[in-house]
Amino acid sequence: MNPLGKQILKDVSRSFYLSIRALPKAMREPIALGYLLARASDTLADTGELEASLRFEMLRGFGQVIHGGERSAWLQRLACEVVPRQQHAGEKLLLENMDGVFAWLDSLGKKSGAESKARAEAGSVAHYQSPESQSMGFRQHAAILTVMEHILRGQRLDIERFELQQGFQFTLDAELEEYCYLVAGCVGEFWTEIGTISLGGFARVDASRLRRWGANYGKGLQLINILRDLPSDLKAGRCYLPNVDATDRDSLMAESARWRARARTYLEEGQSYAQSLVQRRTRAATALPGLIGARTLDLMDTAEWGELEQGVKIPRREVYRCAWEALFV
Repeated sequence: MNPLGKQILKDVSRSFYLSIRALPKAMREPIALGYLLARASDTLADTGELEASLRFEMLRGFGQVIHGGERSAWLQRLACEVVPRQQHAGEKLLLENMDGVFAWLDSLGKKSGAESKARAEAGSVAHYQSPESQSMGFRQHAAILTVMEHILRGQRLDIERFELQQGFQFTLDAELEEYCYLVAGCVGEFWTEIGTISLGGFARVDASRLRRWGANYGKGLQLINILRDLPSDLKAGRCYLPNVDATDRDSLMAESARWRARARTYLEEGQSYAQSLVQRRTRAATALPGLIGARTLDLMDTAEWGELEQGVKIPRREVYRCAWEALFV
């Protein structure tokens, strides 16, 4: 794997790094690369010291760069205006190395292009290639671009709604569901796509059911993030819970409980997803985030508002215990 997919990945995610290490080699590179791209865009979106308009522009430019747009000006602006504002050492290092991350993405596409050209010159493929005949690298590259389009759209909408508008709040459950899909549910679909592309036998169930389970799994994990960060988001003027009085703590706690129940349902689908996978390593890597998420929900279920304000996070020993349990899913 590219060196960027090792140390930097470990620096920006203690739990996802464990999942990556558990994956079969064929899945490890595209999943790690996709994660670093998503983590970089998430860091851009969440750097509160920067003007919302600048973050919105940088996210839009991010999408253009990964699709082959001119990147030198974007990277220079990143280095001058964004990197100096980073407080998290791992995230700062990631942004400092974005040229290398983009080069890694390019190499995946170029490798697939070279493979396709070689086959064409040998007369083994026509000008058009079906998905089945396209190279693994080509399809992995396309899957990364697709998931990043969803994520970047969700992040831009988040800034546009909550920072560039005044008084925005979701009014329907479906709106929060859509947001969770854009920033996380699509990752479950991406995981499915990469597994199907990279492994000869990925799952024992049909692809449509697997994509649905994967999308809901991702949505459940995002709901946990939203519910865990509810007090801090409210202080920042954001309320993700639909149609609730943000000043009424009792209503907030009741709605939080309702959405925690939905998140648990989605995590159960995530465990069904993991159990359907053929390879043990893939099952373990897939189950781990859900096991950590379930432990986090347990803590939130018994937490008072003051405890939520202080932050709910399972200790590192519990993360490693979850990693052990994941081996036996």
